[in-house]
Amino acid sequence: MPTACPPILTLVDAPQRTNAVEDELTIARASLDFVSDAIIVIDCADCRILRFNAASQIMLELGQGRLRGMHFDTIRARIRTEDGEMPTLDTLSMMSPNGSEYFFQRSQDLALPIEIRSTGICVQGKELLVLVLRDISGRVRAKQELRDASLHCGITFDQAAIGLAHITLDGKWSKVNPKLVTISGYEKEEMVNMTVGQLTHPDDLRNDEIAYRKLLQGEIPYFTREKRYVRKDGSVVWVNVTSSVAFQEDRQPKFFIGMIEDITERKHSEARIEYLASHDAMTGLPNRRHLQWYLEKTLHIARRNRSRVGVVFIDMDKLKYINDTYGHEHGDSAIRRFSRQLQQQIRGEDMVARIGGDEFLMVLTSVKARSDIAAILQRTLRALGDERLDDGRALSCSIGISVFPEDGEDAQMLIRNADAAMYQAKQSGGADYSFYSERAGVKPPALATVDLFPEGML
Repeated sequence: MPTACPPILTLVDAPQRTNAVEDELTIARASLDFVSDAIIVIDCADCRILRFNAASQIMLELGQGRLRGMHFDTIRARIRTEDGEMPTLDTLSMMSPNGSEYFFQRSQDLALPIEIRSTGICVQGKELLVLVLRDISGRVRAKQELRDASLHCGITFDQAAIGLAHITLDGKWSKVNPKLVTISGYEKEEMVNMTVGQLTHPDDLRNDEIAYRKLLQGEIPYFTREKRYVRKDGSVVWVNVTSSVAFQEDRQPKFFIGMIEDITERKHSEARIEYLASHDAMTGLPNRRHLQWYLEKTLHIARRNRSRVGVVFIDMDKLKYINDTYGHEHGDSAIRRFSRQLQQQIRGEDMVARIGGDEFLMVLTSVKARSDIAAILQRTLRALGDERLDDGRALSCSIGISVFPEDGEDAQMLIRNADAAMYQAKQSGGADYSFYSERAGVKPPALATVDLFPEGML
């Protein structure tokens, strides 16, 4: 194994980062967490994993707790070349820009085709290796089918693992294979009397028209795009469509050729990754990251509509008592019950998020008056009072409220002032709520910078 990675890029940690740089880092990290490629960062000194994105947990079948700090050899041992050889770290660190193809051994003896690309970076004198692992199952299947088609065109068309079709220049299905019939839910005889547009989701029709017109005009040799089909039973299936034109000997277009791959399962996995990146694992509530996006969007709409928004900071009372008296398992149960009650009290257009161990935040949109907010919170306190602990004590909380635009023009100020009001309610004995008031003379507690990306996550 190498002791160091090639220092392709050196990052200089400036003494004071500007807000612009911090914003760029936040955007970059969020973007990496939403991509479907697995990205891991390895410390070349001890070959342990320092950072990874959410997709890594899905592809590598390892939870966050297991992946952080894991020796990379544990993963490398499951990577094989086409000949069955395990690549060295030297080999992986010197990938070509186009990457190299391998197989990753998953559970139940499933070998997942992957493409690996790598780059070396140096951060504060530490040599790191960044690996990008991409699932190329669809590409491998498509390549295989194309090779078979060149030898046994007719057999391949009928037995292909992906949908294949010939489409007339006016958009009608003229020839379809059994796989496409399965994807569509229609019988073959039904499909050949339909147009592509009749199967396509209405929201995707316009892009289809543009792409096929460019094909006919020779502006592009082919196109690949993800779109939706509406099956015969009304359900929606996601497909990846690659289309090209078959020409006659005089170079006049004869018909369109379509390769259609069902990617519904992949889309579900991507949705799951997005959910994991934006929700709290224990309660299922939105987390800090999703809250920040939602609050900024809500404030933008409120400024345009000149409406009010309530920002409600909620601190659960007695959590330490529950943990110390009954154990953390009971504490976790109490948090889940607490969060369910909060969810049940808000309106459909509102949001409640968990932002810390015993801290929650509500965003109440389009409130006309403070009395509207008070009514929701009084109902919330009553509902929590009906939830009893093992010793008969009721769940309770301390609540602070700030209102846009009176108590702040931006998300940070509104959250700070709601926290200050919550602190006032807590000092008054808890199990109550308090609206923010500058005249109250309560100094807001110092707020730590919101860390949207916990240690170990990109």
